[in-house]
Amino acid sequence: MKDYRTKLICLLRCTVMAVVMCFCLSASAQVTLKGVAVRMNSGFTPVSGVAVYAAESTPTYTDGAGNFCLRLPNAEPGDLLYNLRIEKKDMEIVNLREVEQWVASGDILYKIVLCSKGFIAENRRKYYAVGKSNYEREYEKQAAALRRELESSNADEAACRVALEALNAEFDKKMRLLAVYSDRFARINKDELSDMEKKALEHVERGEVDEAIRLYEDSKIWETFRAKVGQRDSIAASLEVTRRLLRQQIEWYERIGSDSALQKKRVLEEMLQRY
Repeated sequence: MKDYRTKLICLLRCTVMAVVMCFCLSASAQVTLKGVAVRMNSGFTPVSGVAVYAAESTPTYTDGAGNFCLRLPNAEPGDLLYNLRIEKKDMEIVNLREVEQWVASGDILYKIVLCSKGFIAENRRKYYAVGKSNYEREYEKQAAALRRELESSNADEAACRVALEALNAEFDKKMRLLAVYSDRFARINKDELSDMEKKALEHVERGEVDEAIRLYEDSKIWETFRAKVGQRDSIAASLEVTRRLLRQQIEWYERIGSDSALQKKRVLEEMLQRY
């Protein structure tokens, strides 16, 4: 009888321990997202009162130091945060592409960069105007030379018209590319300017848009891609996020449309097939 009671007590203790462990494991399954909100081009001035929330979570707000903690009760480390919402009246998110790639993680301190509504559009118009003026000047110079050649008595009319069509096509492609990159340049936060971004903006200010785009494309896109892939919390999450990033990059290069971009697009498509 004594042995039976002893075994029963041990069994009860084990059951209680198992229940406690299950409770702890279920509690630890939730992820707490931590981060800070700052204003663009302000010396990292914090922004308070920014609402941060997701489905099935209680909304939280940044405090006076710009900090926030968002508890995600049903999230697992590495989950993509498709339903994340960040809102502040009369303000917009500058680093939107980075925010859209956040994953559930308690080990990463995330950053939200905000600016007044309309500031990005104003910057975008500014950089677009600089690039457009530069491209139009170069186009008119080359087109005028081709027209003069057409008017000469010994001109190869067919060759000149082919060259003019190619010039028009190149100009249209550059304008499409400018529309994409003027938004990129408009979102550069001067509080954390990298050497590459500093050089890119210097090129843009001088009207050297091709040089700025080439520098930005060769450096920043791959740097960002590697950084995001390096933040994954598990192999499964890493593969899923890598696929998503590859698809985003493929779409990006397709929008650019240049020969080098399309070549990189094909390389990424092969990588996507392997993953």
